[in-house]
Amino acid sequence: MSTVESLVQTMSGLRHLQLLSRLVDWLPLSGERQMDVSELYTVARLQGRPKKSVTGDLEALQEHRWIWFEKPVGGIDSVVLTQAGIDVAEDFKALRTDPRRRVKEVRDAVLNWLYDEQLKGANVLGISDFLKSSKNHFLGEPYSEEELARASNWLIDEEYIDGTKTWGAELLRPTITTRGSKVIEAEQSVNRALDAAGVTNNVTITGSKAVNVALQSSNVTQSNSMTRGQVEVVERILGSVRAMLNPMVLGVSEDVTTEAQVIANEVDGEIYSLAPDAGKVRALLLKLVDLAVTGTVQGGVDALNAMMRQGIDGIG
Repeated sequence: MSTVESLVQTMSGLRHLQLLSRLVDWLPLSGERQMDVSELYTVARLQGRPKKSVTGDLEALQEHRWIWFEKPVGGIDSVVLTQAGIDVAEDFKALRTDPRRRVKEVRDAVLNWLYDEQLKGANVLGISDFLKSSKNHFLGEPYSEEELARASNWLIDEEYIDGTKTWGAELLRPTITTRGSKVIEAEQSVNRALDAAGVTNNVTITGSKAVNVALQSSNVTQSNSMTRGQVEVVERILGSVRAMLNPMVLGVSEDVTTEAQVIANEVDGEIYSLAPDAGKVRALLLKLVDLAVTGTVQGGVDALNAMMRQGIDGIG
């Protein structure tokens, strides 16, 4: 996983990347890499944020070696962007504008938004209301009307939402279906739910034990990949890990939280691959067990470890 992919997993990491991108956008046309940052303090004051919050974020950027500055007594007046900072900003821009990534992310964003709106009892008149919501962005980059239209059509075709289509891109009175609600409540992605639906099946091969093979495929070979039941167990484990393994619950540091999220993402990638490797998933879950013991709330650690151990034993 790249540095950018890792950083966007945390609120602070994403905030620092967004600030870095903003500074790159401010680069003078002359090619100079030094710029005045006093506007950051002005915006913070208008938003009611303390001055030290801006200073802290700029200091974090310097620790990453993305910018350089000399800190005067009265605050940071100007910074110099490094080449490393410019490169990271370009990587971040490529990630949040990646059309393939965005087309999947917007589907989940729309479904989550509609689910939350219905929980609040809100009267959603049209799917275009999403564009005014706080969920209308991927890593800070807003979705377009065209992206929303494609997502809503896909969600209807896959029976995750329902509504009345119009001649334009609008979908009137959209509602989430039972199928869509189940995906949200299982903390899954609609994309992963679709990918995992036919990953593996248990069949009997003469002269062999029950193994998993890809159905409706030519030139298949016998494999020892995970069953759908095992995948579901791991999905539940990851949901609990993401809910518990954070500073507020188990008292772990932000570094540990970030590392746990990175490992959890690796597990995600493996279980939703065409042939998930049970051995690799088991090894990654054992890493999560090791991270959990760094928590300070022993009861929570014990509960999390017991659940993960049970899942690991089920994988074999």
